[in-house]
Amino acid sequence: MLWQSLFSQSKHLSSQFRAAACVAVAVLVFAVCFGKTSGQSQGSRITGRVAAVTDGRREALAGVPLTLSGELLRGQTREAVSDETGNYEFTDLIAGDYILTIELQGFEKYSQKVSVQIAAAVPLNIFLKPIGVSESVTVTADPDAVRRTESSLPSEITTPTLRNAPLVNERFQDALPLIPGVVRAPDGTLAIKGTRASQSGLLVSSLNVTDPVTGNSAINLPLEAVESIQVYANPYSAEFGRFTGAVTSVETRAGTNKFQYLITNVIVRPRLRGGKIYGVGAATPRVAVGGPIIKDKLFFFQTFEYRFIRTGVPSLPAAERDTKFESFDSFTRLDYNINGRNRLAASFSIFPQKLDFFSLNTFNPRETTPNLHQRGFFFALNEQAVFNSGALLQSNFSVKQFDADIFGNSGEPYRIAPERNFGGFFNRQGRKSRRYELLEIYNLPPQQLRGQHALRFGLNFSHTRFQGTDVSAPVRIMRTDGTTSELVSFVGDGRLARSSNELALFAQDKWSVNNRLTLDLGVRFDRDSIGGNNTIAPRVGFVVLPFADARTILRGGIGLFYDKIPLGVGAFERQQNYVVTNFGTDGATPLGAPRVFRNVVEGSRFLNPRSVAGNLQVDRELTNRILLRVGYAERRTSRDFILEPTLGANGDSRLLLSNKGRSRYRELEVTTQFQMQERRNLNLSYVRSSASGDLNDFDSYFGNRRNPILRRNEFAPLPFDAPHRLLFSGDIGLPYDLTLYPVVDWRSGFPFSSVDENQNFVGERNRGGRFPQFFSLDLQVSKGLQIPVPAMRVVPAAYRGKKVGVRIGFKIFNLTNNFNPRDVQNNIASPNFGTFYNSVGRTFRAKFEFVNF
Repeated sequence: MLWQSLFSQSKHLSSQFRAAACVAVAVLVFAVCFGKTSGQSQGSRITGRVAAVTDGRREALAGVPLTLSGELLRGQTREAVSDETGNYEFTDLIAGDYILTIELQGFEKYSQKVSVQIAAAVPLNIFLKPIGVSESVTVTADPDAVRRTESSLPSEITTPTLRNAPLVNERFQDALPLIPGVVRAPDGTLAIKGTRASQSGLLVSSLNVTDPVTGNSAINLPLEAVESIQVYANPYSAEFGRFTGAVTSVETRAGTNKFQYLITNVIVRPRLRGGKIYGVGAATPRVAVGGPIIKDKLFFFQTFEYRFIRTGVPSLPAAERDTKFESFDSFTRLDYNINGRNRLAASFSIFPQKLDFFSLNTFNPRETTPNLHQRGFFFALNEQAVFNSGALLQSNFSVKQFDADIFGNSGEPYRIAPERNFGGFFNRQGRKSRRYELLEIYNLPPQQLRGQHALRFGLNFSHTRFQGTDVSAPVRIMRTDGTTSELVSFVGDGRLARSSNELALFAQDKWSVNNRLTLDLGVRFDRDSIGGNNTIAPRVGFVVLPFADARTILRGGIGLFYDKIPLGVGAFERQQNYVVTNFGTDGATPLGAPRVFRNVVEGSRFLNPRSVAGNLQVDRELTNRILLRVGYAERRTSRDFILEPTLGANGDSRLLLSNKGRSRYRELEVTTQFQMQERRNLNLSYVRSSASGDLNDFDSYFGNRRNPILRRNEFAPLPFDAPHRLLFSGDIGLPYDLTLYPVVDWRSGFPFSSVDENQNFVGERNRGGRFPQFFSLDLQVSKGLQIPVPAMRVVPAAYRGKKVGVRIGFKIFNLTNNFNPRDVQNNIASPNFGTFYNSVGRTFRAKFEFVNF
């Protein structure tokens, strides 16, 4: 078993819960009052490029020493050295004001004040001017290309990737499959490192933005609102919790002293059918603007996005093949520098959307599909206080509203047949949910005890609630001859409501034993009011530099993680009950009385799902430009929520919700990264993985995609299991401001099950076969231009004759036109059994934007 012997099941600590909370609060108060030195890393950073300006030309400078100073560093300085392409970076900065200085022989001294906001990245390109005759100067660059003190190194997607990569819908979620181990599952959700979407966490501004009812992602942000994305496969920091999979953390963009703007996607894409135009295919304009309100004091960033998109299913008739998506997303952020020691950031986003003909595919034509309409907002406050003693306290508060409605497109009875489905969708849902969350994090001063200790303590409290209805109409399972095999109906009023309080306390110590060994030691305590469980999750991570040249880094760790209990799970017993009636071959004679499956929670209590996860990874810098990474990771999850229909004596049938669910993920990754220029990399990775688990997960039956067919649970390959995957991507800069970004993705096909005409599984589930191997070559090419502003009366005089930045280009998806089907006829009673459908062919998109970012 995967290191499970290192952890014993957490004992119930109900009698000590209040005492633990009081102790944690006391520790925080004590730390705030008596902390004595500067706080530790908080994730802000300054990045850019150093270049020399000679005769109007800019040439990158390697080996340039940069010095960062400021009051928050308490008399100390931070040093960095530009790499071979002139790039530099200061990471893990506390928000505040700094002075960046360069003194290089042969060049004028450079000194610039830099204002860093909370959890933000500040881009700053530096152009040095020669003085007199330049002398030859040799400076040795720091060979470090990877962080040497992080036991859990996240996969990061930055602004250039979001801008240059071929993203089909231009959403930040579209960029995540560029990370090894992240795939788009058959249902369209993201499977990150072998886990279902509901098992992973999503944070924006350090706060939870998942749906409280289902646990799935529940926010949309315009692409320009995203500064960077970090995906933690195994986050050993105790700050992260309430998940058993991976964590995705999104940093949002802040305004600066420079006025910036972007206008993009102003061209409407027509809908083409047979070479003719039939209305609008897509209209997705985006506008972003940011800058100072009061210089060095108050900044703003605002972005809007409207989306209208029709997406076709090629295997359906031309007039009935499109889903329709419409949304309006807005993100606003204000940053206020209260004084030299206090920073305040406030952000507000709204994201209403309408998705009509949800889950449209070859076997579910328009009338059988539901519509999914969502709306919500997210408001967050992030405050940072640096005290006179040097102590640092981060306070974060958020309110999140998320509502959803699901309803059908036809009033006809829903029928499931071997060849396709008929009628109107059987389920209707309407729910409203809200979450209030408070997160306090305090960084103690560094302590010297056999090395240096950086201690962090935190408290996280959230209150969530929801109410709604979930009602379903009868469903008939039809045989090939048109007779009824099974009737599934539902009883109960379907009125749902649930609330939960969640408390977490955590402590983390980054122990730098010496310059070649760093340990991450953490422990987290969680309690929620639905399960009433007290859980303790210890975690250990390490970083070792085994050789003196510091080019080889060995990192890894092991941790225990406890998941949340979604409100939908807590309301299970209030859901409608399944009523199943089977019929003889004539389709009219019942085979016994109808069976009512009562919703029962096993043991009358909910336990928090948990996982034990660990990894071991070796990074080796082969040269200053080439990095080789080899890593192995494994995760074993237990106590997942699964559903099991049971037939009892005297007609006492139950739909049992238990914590007996299991899943397992193993991964071997080999990645090579080649740095070309200006933070442009070529990445090649191969992943050998295995994802298996129990298939009757709660979300399959009571999530947004309802399943009306009750069948026994099995442990088998998960629907997104892809044993082999080869991924190549690269950000290539060419002369004349050309950018080329290719993505090559090859992987094994996903597994599927075979069923008979009664919708019973034939053989083991998800072992009926696999889809064909997936292969796609996507490409984006863009070029920057400068266009003069015309001297027209409508143009303000101050802008006439100036030049406006424009970027034009195109995208191609599935350049080789490979057959990548998304549907398969898996019913053995169909004459088309084993036939694959619904492959999207070669697709072209244009790119045009006005940009000053």
